[in-house]
Amino acid sequence: MNTRDLFLSLLRCAMGDGEALSKAKESLDSGSIATLFKVAKAHDMAHLVQHGLEMCGAQAEGEIGELFKKEKESAILRYGMIKADLAEICHCFDRESIDYVPLKGAVLRHLYPEPWMRTSCDIDVLVKESDLERAADALVKSCAYTTDYKKNYHDMSLFSPFGMHLELHHNIKEDTEKYDKILTRVWEFSKKEENSTSKHLQIPEYLMLHLICHMAYHFVGGGCGVRSVLDVWLLKRNTEFDEQLLYALLDEAGLTKFYEAIARLAEHWFGFGETNSLLFEMEKYILLGGVYGTKRQGAAAKQVKKGGRFKYFWSRVFMPYRDLVILYPVLKKHKILTPVCQIRRWLGAIFKSKRLAHEIKNVTSVTPEVAEQTKWLLTQLEI
Repeated sequence: MNTRDLFLSLLRCAMGDGEALSKAKESLDSGSIATLFKVAKAHDMAHLVQHGLEMCGAQAEGEIGELFKKEKESAILRYGMIKADLAEICHCFDRESIDYVPLKGAVLRHLYPEPWMRTSCDIDVLVKESDLERAADALVKSCAYTTDYKKNYHDMSLFSPFGMHLELHHNIKEDTEKYDKILTRVWEFSKKEENSTSKHLQIPEYLMLHLICHMAYHFVGGGCGVRSVLDVWLLKRNTEFDEQLLYALLDEAGLTKFYEAIARLAEHWFGFGETNSLLFEMEKYILLGGVYGTKRQGAAAKQVKKGGRFKYFWSRVFMPYRDLVILYPVLKKHKILTPVCQIRRWLGAIFKSKRLAHEIKNVTSVTPEVAEQTKWLLTQLEI
């Protein structure tokens, strides 16, 4: 059994597949297990692979075995910290009558056999933009959170007394115009939870839309990770959808083809569905990309989106206003300062020459064959 098959088989076992993976056990030699850990770690799923090993009665030995065990222990510990901090945040916002919507892992964990299985690097909670500073103040004063109150494109960063990162969102936009038109309507598609004064939850159809928008954004950036595909599979399996509403939302965002392809890939990986040439190319792209994608894959995708290497470089030198205003919010009120901000950005790039050199290296390393294959993939997915 190759690493890809072993990885997916153990994930299925962790999800409660129940099959006796005798072939998997036979494949656990020192070479394959080391490669398996590398792949699983790249997708932040080593803890699930360890659980899968335990479920099918196998165990990785030696140093790699200890690494797998530590990943599971860490995932369980981190979940405990996130659970406690999220409960405190919810209690604070309920007490202060601040409307909020838990996002991402906070609402997807209940789909997994055990909530610790769905890891997150931070906590994501949405509040209304008009309530952002009041919400941050409440957490600082009542819960000892710290923040610099810097308002970023879609969030403000806060840290709990134990160092847990909270992304306090004031929107869920993805910096992609066709997605953002529908993502700005999040409150319209969120309903207040029973027995809560302020907690709202996205309706299932909109929750799926948000997940797909986020995946598409990262896919074009270089990859979206296996975990997101598993999220889609579990959400589809465990949730009743109004299919007409779901497809209306997806059509509005231009993501119907992408959603259907991701759903088929998820079924191929975790439900033994059939594959085809598109799914094969998607699989390679996602598995090689890790959780957030590789810079090289991202460079290939961005060149395709911009219409070639020269146009990509041109857009990086002369950043469009809609992108520049994200870096320099002052431009919202003073557009006349656009040239000044462009120059400031150039100077910053010069002082960060190592980062600039890496970007140039990634872009120039994209061969015509890779660019053409990436173009085919993105065209097929219509993203």
